[in-house]
Amino acid sequence: MLKADFHLHTEGDPCDRVGHSCEEIIDLAATKGYQVLAITNHGVLTFSDRLQAYATERGILLLPGVEMKIEGKHVILINCRPEHLQIRDFQDLRAAREEGLLVIAPHPFYPVRNCLNGKFMPHRGLFDAVEFSHYYHPLINFNRKAVRVCREHDIPLIGSSDTHMLSQFNTTWTLVDGEQDPLAVIRAVRAGRVRIETRPLSLLEMVRIAVRLTWFN
Repeated sequence: MLKADFHLHTEGDPCDRVGHSCEEIIDLAATKGYQVLAITNHGVLTFSDRLQAYATERGILLLPGVEMKIEGKHVILINCRPEHLQIRDFQDLRAAREEGLLVIAPHPFYPVRNCLNGKFMPHRGLFDAVEFSHYYHPLINFNRKAVRVCREHDIPLIGSSDTHMLSQFNTTWTLVDGEQDPLAVIRAVRAGRVRIETRPLSLLEMVRIAVRLTWFN
């Protein structure tokens, strides 16, 4: 199975201050045995032939990705193209859906303004997968509703690190039962041929992440 993370941020993200480069996260991923990555900066496509080749040399399939704001809510697009950056509402997203585009609901039920929350259920048919976020503790876990909704509606659940700091990486990831090819990965996720690997954060880790993201952005 392919070790994958579909939700990563790097320097140059226009919304968050991130200290590591694309090459640094790719290098770290290679040491941890990852075979599929997507860099999903906010509203910009951080992808190039050079970066793709850099990842390929390290045994990693790099997929173009972006974390979009659609009707004020975050949505992740994987294997996207520049024209997908023009999507502004869920009607646009519906029109853009195609076999080669993977649509993920990131941390959908977290108590944050940009999370989907009440927008998810009316539009759940647009999402190929729902994210199980790394940011949780056994006593504080906003993923529980996502797990329940996915079970009730037969929606694939994937795990991602939403890395803004390198310490977040490799805490939660997805194992994909498919070939190391963009369309094969997307088909495997859609079919639910995935398994989440995760560990809860300590309360101290959660506080550190919250402080870093709140005060340094």
